[in-house]
Amino acid sequence: MAEVTAAGSPLMGAVNKIKDSAMHVFAQRKPMSEILDRTAYQRPGSFSEATGRIQKNLNYFKINYFLFSAAVLAFFIVTNPSSLIVLAAIAASWTYVYLVRQEPLKIGERPVSDREKLLGMSGASILAVFFMSSAGSIMLQAFGVALLAIGAHGSMRVPDDLFIDDANSDSGFFSFLQPPRPGITGSVA
Repeated sequence: MAEVTAAGSPLMGAVNKIKDSAMHVFAQRKPMSEILDRTAYQRPGSFSEATGRIQKNLNYFKINYFLFSAAVLAFFIVTNPSSLIVLAAIAASWTYVYLVRQEPLKIGERPVSDREKLLGMSGASILAVFFMSSAGSIMLQAFGVALLAIGAHGSMRVPDDLFIDDANSDSGFFSFLQPPRPGITGSVA
């Protein structure tokens, strides 16, 4: 019984960490009423105005855009069963190599280092996704559709002065993936 608990512990730890990170990201999203506010849409007068709007809206709605892209990607993958099978097999192989397998991986009698494992798994995954199946093409199509929708929303929505400070932050686009610092509370919309 002790072996089952020890073997399940890394898997449960990884699942809990992913769940906590996802909840942290999800809590930072903006309300849908703010995204779909019909009074905030207006056709841009020029290309530079549209790109300025996109930049400000991208910084402000980055969580919502990230979640939208993930939803579009999930829809495209679920509607294409062969891609779903390929990606599930890749996920299962990563889970086996990093979480399930307890003894060190060996090729012949030589143990494989963590760096070699990462490079080998990454190379095999890229090969399977982009060259041996249509999963890569499906994923690129999904990201193209998501980028078109985000670009249309970002260029048509007039940014309010209410979030200029948030839009001008220098923390970077993927800063929302950083865990919250202890003692600092973020605004939850």
